[in-house]
Amino acid sequence: MLTKIKDKYLEFSAFIILMLWMISPLVEYFFKLGYRHLYTKYFTTTIYIIGSVGIVLYIIYFIKTIKKKNVSIKNFIPEIILLILLIISVISTLVSKDSYMSFYGETYRKEGLLVYIMYIGFLLSASIIKDSKYLNYLFKTMIIICLIITINPIFGNRFTYLKFTNIFHNPNHYGYYLMINTMVALFMFISNNKITKKVTYMLIYIFFLYLLLRNDTFGSYLSVLATLIFLLVYSIIKKHNRLNVLLVIIVFIATSFCVSHFDIKIGEKVNFKSTKGFLLEDFSFLFKDISDITDDDGKVAEPAGSYRIVLWKEAWNYTLDHPLFGGGMECLKYYQMSKEKGFYAKYNDRPHNSILQASAFIGIPGAIVYLTFILYIAISNLIKLKDNNLHIMIYCTAMCYFLSSLLGNSMYYTSPYFMILLGILIGFNRLNKKKKKNMI
Repeated sequence: MLTKIKDKYLEFSAFIILMLWMISPLVEYFFKLGYRHLYTKYFTTTIYIIGSVGIVLYIIYFIKTIKKKNVSIKNFIPEIILLILLIISVISTLVSKDSYMSFYGETYRKEGLLVYIMYIGFLLSASIIKDSKYLNYLFKTMIIICLIITINPIFGNRFTYLKFTNIFHNPNHYGYYLMINTMVALFMFISNNKITKKVTYMLIYIFFLYLLLRNDTFGSYLSVLATLIFLLVYSIIKKHNRLNVLLVIIVFIATSFCVSHFDIKIGEKVNFKSTKGFLLEDFSFLFKDISDITDDDGKVAEPAGSYRIVLWKEAWNYTLDHPLFGGGMECLKYYQMSKEKGFYAKYNDRPHNSILQASAFIGIPGAIVYLTFILYIAISNLIKLKDNNLHIMIYCTAMCYFLSSLLGNSMYYTSPYFMILLGILIGFNRLNKKKKKNMI
């Protein structure tokens, strides 16, 4: 019975449920403005809908696929690694000191095992989508929604400050969202040939980059910078859109300098007398932190990276105490709150590094499996990364997010974007020798 369901219906269904996520920021923005009792309800409810439906769609897709001839197990290596990761996570939850919280998560981050299973539904449903038309609709919708929820506060003159949370709980979380949209917008510019579209996407790219700078989320900014360096090297070696890539990098540098050096804020006068920009200060602190880490015995290095060194040390110490299966999801919350006083008790429930977070939550084997999963997707796609703008866009945006995750937190309203990107890359990898459409 299930095998009679056509692939195009599964693909369209996956597209529809993921579109529900792309519009989620606008729904939450509407709730935050006038119906605060419903605020974040759409996020949390939609996660369960998309996750569960996505898993069902993939099961049908999998059954249909394995019944076809000449299907190799190599086509499902990411899923096999993911299954191993899930088994380790379940065991970790069962042996956790607080299995209830490990399964359901705590009230702020909401990322227990159950939500991580729902993330798998996002990833698997995204892997079903092959039609570039659907993928373009998803990411163009995401950009439009981002424009709406970011432009409106500016009209209210609220974005004249350095940091702003928008619909999120923390400016850093808003920074992850801006980072993704910045990456997609710059690729939309690179990939379009019509002058009106190129100008439009360039302006959107500059606007999102401006917001990212004013939001002062330095980790996200560094991730975009690193990804652009990779893109420049790739474009030179592969002779791919060299002029366009060079142009977005020049605009990146110019926008960064102007916004930082002249302290440009929408709604306020430009400070042309500025002699030292906040971005230069951020880089100065970064280089100082690196120097302290390498030259000192550790005590001076504690403030490095906004105390991330402290967080990383504590997460690693906890990992060494629970090396096999970790302490379960959100285990660091109780561990750090057990500190009598000081910085740890207030801020140290997340290590701000996805690999260390995995090792603390599900143990060293789990962290290795997670890293293997990411590296397999990254390497296998890089090998097959041809002159395909859509594939390059998804790849670079996913890697940009992963880089930011090494310095930041996962949250229930930002992690799904990463899962969608990874899922699409799995789908691209399965195309093998099939011709991929190149449309943005």
